[in-house]
Amino acid sequence: MALVTPQPLVVQGKPARIWRGGSGDPLVLIHGGVGDAEVHWGANFEALAQHYDVIAPDLPGLGISDPLPQPTFQAYLDWLNSLFESHRLIDRLRLIGNSLGGALARLYAAAHPDEVVRLVLVDGGTILDVPGCLHPFFRLPLLTDFAFEWYRRRAYSLDGLRRMIHRESLLTPDLIARSQKTSYGFSTAMRQIATSTPPMLRTPTCPTLVVWGEDDHLSSLQNGTALAASIPGAHFHAIKNAGHMPQFEQPDEFSAIVLKFLSGSSP
Repeated sequence: MALVTPQPLVVQGKPARIWRGGSGDPLVLIHGGVGDAEVHWGANFEALAQHYDVIAPDLPGLGISDPLPQPTFQAYLDWLNSLFESHRLIDRLRLIGNSLGGALARLYAAAHPDEVVRLVLVDGGTILDVPGCLHPFFRLPLLTDFAFEWYRRRAYSLDGLRRMIHRESLLTPDLIARSQKTSYGFSTAMRQIATSTPPMLRTPTCPTLVVWGEDDHLSSLQNGTALAASIPGAHFHAIKNAGHMPQFEQPDEFSAIVLKFLSGSSP
């Protein structure tokens, strides 16, 4: 059994944590806003670590890792690059990203085409572009404080999590509590991202697989097919009976699909 365990480290001079285990080429798993890296990828650790050196960081502000001063897309990409350089993970990278992590994985792959050899986007990867004329409104403290607190409470309520997680039996008190704990950092990050300009390099050139939960009520299946169509040569695969985190809801099917693609075969 390949064990993936939490490891403390320092990135950009601040405390951070990654989950790491296995052996082989590096496989980086980038999580979204429903809890930390373990919540998103814990069900896949063992299967993936039998074939790869699995690295799953807690993103800054969304787990143990210290928050970024200005959590923009570029700041997250710089943080990931610092993590990769400090661990010499700058060659033959395979990236998997879910939700916000999908957008980060896509942008990183686009900016580092010589380093990333395979990319998997899971119910995420669309880049949020807020028109510049709206940026001043996002900087009004009273307006944005109210709007993003309303969004946070709604998105991380039981009804909000039901839009993301199709199998209600998985909505345990522990999952809800861990999701709500990271909701503050996620809401702060989305607020900063909304007022910043995303990187212009957005089209990955490496082989790309887009995986989507058929019952994702946060981002529809049509969004997934449109995303795949926007990336030249990308493959698309839908997973039944799964929502916004198919790797969590259908881990065996997800791991099998991803491992086949990462090995060089078509999904």
